[in-house]
Amino acid sequence: MAHPDFAETLQARILADQEAEAAHRADRRHPDSNERRTIATLEGQIAALEEAVAQAEILCERRGQEADAAAKRVEALKPHIATLEEAAAKSEAMAEQLRRQAQTATERIEALEAQIATLQGVAATTESSAERWREQAQAANGRADDLLAELIAMSKRLAEQTAALEKVRGEFDEYRARSWWWEHSTG
Repeated sequence: MAHPDFAETLQARILADQEAEAAHRADRRHPDSNERRTIATLEGQIAALEEAVAQAEILCERRGQEADAAAKRVEALKPHIATLEEAAAKSEAMAEQLRRQAQTATERIEALEAQIATLQGVAATTESSAERWREQAQAANGRADDLLAELIAMSKRLAEQTAALEKVRGEFDEYRARSWWWEHSTG
């Protein structure tokens, strides 16, 4: 964007110099050679100043366009950042939920293992009800197998969620690295 006050002042100054020069020429019909050289020098300076003003206006316009483009880029990236932050928050919440589920499953398995150990101890000491205890132990083993299968399935889901979380974190870190580079490279 050009500076209108500076340009207007400069143009007014140039016009005033030209009017003064025209008035001075009218007063003197026969200027001497020094005066002609001075006039030529002033005209050259005027032309150089006009060229400098034009270049400054072009440069200001270019800088304004670059600033507008940078502002548009920032605005375009804001929704993407918000989306990534939201996805990261969801992934973290999901990871926490899966961690709690895994912890609960582990506690259930430990409780079942303790129960199985108790059942096996009672079965060994109580011979009169050995058959009944054996059937209960087999049932408990079946439940433990089911729980183990469920734990394995949960472990797989947890591993998949962890991998997905790591991927999102990697993408987010990569985006932040690019964003840092962009901020510091454009000044």
